[in-house]
Amino acid sequence: MTFMKKILLIIAIAISTNIYAQKGSSQFSLFGGFEHFPELKCRNGYNVGVEFKHYLNNRVYALANFHAGVNDGTKNVSYTRDEIDYNFDLSNSVRDYMIGFGIGGDLLHINRHKIYMQGTVGIGSSEQYEDGITLSPGGAYDIVKTYEEKSTRFAISASAGYDYQLTDWLSIGVNYTGWQIGYEYKNSANVKLGVIF
Repeated sequence: MTFMKKILLIIAIAISTNIYAQKGSSQFSLFGGFEHFPELKCRNGYNVGVEFKHYLNNRVYALANFHAGVNDGTKNVSYTRDEIDYNFDLSNSVRDYMIGFGIGGDLLHINRHKIYMQGTVGIGSSEQYEDGITLSPGGAYDIVKTYEEKSTRFAISASAGYDYQLTDWLSIGVNYTGWQIGYEYKNSANVKLGVIF
């Protein structure tokens, strides 16, 4: 069973259990944190986003989210070729964006504590700029050339998280989220601030 199928199965089990939430309540949240980019030379980046959830009944909510992942890495390359010394700073920059819609459920809701799981499907776009070393047009020396790739593809996300309700209208939390835009999977650990209404 693949990772995403396991996540969807856990969400389905959570939705089918008898747990408590406020029917008709909504929450708008801002989140941000560390994001891991496994396919890049510099794998550490960050992400920010927004999320809106609205409870459909006592345990299940509809969800919409927007996510932006950013990675800016630089690698220094020094070498000598044909008696010429080269020293290049090669950049690798990625911008990922996703908008998704889905469903979630509270696994546990006791007093001000809430543990939840959720998933979304939607559309994502990716922009990647990567420097590479190539020969000059005449072939006399090495130069840096930037390669650009842009794409728009399907996207999915799955999250597990914890929220603590500070007041009647304010909550804080943490979550772990996996983002897959096209065939590239990334994951993030976030802090979250939410407004309940």
